Amino acid sequence: MSDYTPIILIELVLVFGGAVLFAWWQLHSIKVDRRKAAERRAAEEAQRQLSEAQAAQAAQPASGGAAEPSGESPPPASR
Repeated sequence: MSDYTPIILIELVLVFGGAVLFAWWQLHSIKVDRRKAAERRAAEEAQRQLSEAQAAQAAQPASGGAAEPSGESPPPASR
């Protein structure tokens, strides 16, 4: 029995080392995928905000920017 002890130890190290390496690789892959997804969501959000801003700018009257930005009319002039 003692003749096989080194072989058994080598096999245990290889099997458990392989399992640990595989688990690490999977966790690393998940982390990278989450980071890429977050970057993609941020880019999509920035693009959406840009397109909304462009649409709002196109919807404004072409009066050269003289319109009130708040949408309220100016107070009446006092006499």
